[in-house]
Amino acid sequence: MNNRILQILLLIILPVTSGFSGRQIMNPSPGESVILFSDRNLYIAGEPIYFSAFLLRGEEMADTLQSRVLYCELITPEGGRISAGKFLVEDSHASGSLTLPGDMMTGTYYLRAYTRFMRNYGPGHYPNIGIKIISPQRNEVQEANHGTEAKESLTDGDNLHHSDNPLSISTDKSCYTPRDSMHIFLEADLTSGSSLRGLCLSVVPEESVFDGFTRPQMSDLVISDRYHNIESRGISITGTLTEQTTGRSLPYKRVSLSILGEEKDFMAMHTDSAGHFFFSLPDHRGAKDLFLCPEKAAGPDSKILVDNDYCTIPVTLSTGIFELSAEERAAAFRMALNEQLEAYFHIDTVQQLSAEPRGSRAFYGIPDDILVLDDYIELPTLEEYFNGLPTMVRVRRSKGEKYFKVIGTQAGLNNFDPLLLVDLVAVDDPARVLAVSPSKISRIEVINQLYLKGDETFGGIISIISRHGDFAGIDLPESGIFLNYGFLAGEALPVGQAPLTENCPDTRNTLFWDPDFRLAINEPAKVSLTVPDTPGRFLIILAGVTPDGERIIQSLPFEVRK
Repeated sequence: MNNRILQILLLIILPVTSGFSGRQIMNPSPGESVILFSDRNLYIAGEPIYFSAFLLRGEEMADTLQSRVLYCELITPEGGRISAGKFLVEDSHASGSLTLPGDMMTGTYYLRAYTRFMRNYGPGHYPNIGIKIISPQRNEVQEANHGTEAKESLTDGDNLHHSDNPLSISTDKSCYTPRDSMHIFLEADLTSGSSLRGLCLSVVPEESVFDGFTRPQMSDLVISDRYHNIESRGISITGTLTEQTTGRSLPYKRVSLSILGEEKDFMAMHTDSAGHFFFSLPDHRGAKDLFLCPEKAAGPDSKILVDNDYCTIPVTLSTGIFELSAEERAAAFRMALNEQLEAYFHIDTVQQLSAEPRGSRAFYGIPDDILVLDDYIELPTLEEYFNGLPTMVRVRRSKGEKYFKVIGTQAGLNNFDPLLLVDLVAVDDPARVLAVSPSKISRIEVINQLYLKGDETFGGIISIISRHGDFAGIDLPESGIFLNYGFLAGEALPVGQAPLTENCPDTRNTLFWDPDFRLAINEPAKVSLTVPDTPGRFLIILAGVTPDGERIIQSLPFEVRK
């Protein structure tokens, strides 16, 4: 494996433009903009990329709600998505990690971040960080991509530093031996009443950080043809309800959404005048199975089209032929060895699901009535259970069709149709439910009060639970769709803030990473960490955002010798 790593490194011969430690200047987008930082610029395939993002708002949006979800992607120069995640914005800040596939090609890639609202102004307003990735598993190296236009290139750190940088870094020594204790002292010298919007602190190999950055091509400044709402309440899913044969949109029709699995939930919304729907989803983590279905009144020819949750506007980011300098090749070789050890010892740095499961309790809570079918003698049809037993539900008939009615004393209950669920999926065709054999049903739960969900009011809830979680064999509407949807990404665990195990090798390529470093004004802070086993030169980087929205970066090198 070591020979293959060396072979890959020797294939790399010419330069490429990238960002300084993941710091890139972008023209602010109207309304909202993102300042994006990464822990470094050079990675080995299979590693996590850590990032920190600060959300800024223009004066015109000072009185509006702010986005709560940040979309972060790793893309190819042609805009192909390699890895992506959705991250919660809290106090105008979001952080996390994207894991690189272990079999990706050696080459230059870009890390970018944006909110859904920023998609209205196109990818030309997203920050793009140049990333170099080395893949020991593959011999291929990415080809140069010069794009359709020459890109403007800024070098020598132009605009990367504030004109009067208030940040300072010092250490107890300038040279250390492996496993030494290191003490870093940090300070922000600002005038009284000033403050920093945010800071992030990283300690990484010096050769994994590059100078220079690129601006987007004018051809990338494409405005979206679809308006994207601010996700002020959290992650969302949008789409359009249309007629399949004609493509005509269906306005003012109800669309139901069910979240399946342990974290069950249900919501219903009406399409707007253009047939669009918008669901604001809970702050779940990981991928969940969803079922979306239009109401029966939309017709058998109705079709749900779900919008892509990530930006799909094409981009072309220009790169030269890939190159690493001799120093960078040496650093990449050491980093690749560390990554092999990391994989062997399975040191997990990302918590994939940090939220506790809510269990199997339905979204409506404790029902007002529960009918357990095994408590009664077996009857041939479900209708006989409803009408022949003292339940809160009755089956009625109107114009030759049967329908359900929930019995209760609340005023207005009879003015609305009940919500009919089978395994918490909405089914608005009573005939399908009544045709089910009672032997497939475990119990029936009833809410006999008006129930408001989304923008819809229901005359109670009838929730039928099957014995085997298989929807009791009901054929769900063909116009409905199942979707495996990505909710919020897992939270990244702190890096370098826990002591090393004596008998375990130190595999850190990022020695320390704090995406939300807190530093009081004019009050020095101290950070202590263990020096790595790997010798070489390293860099301490403290970066942040000033009150007026400018980024500031301060760095300090140190050395590790055996």
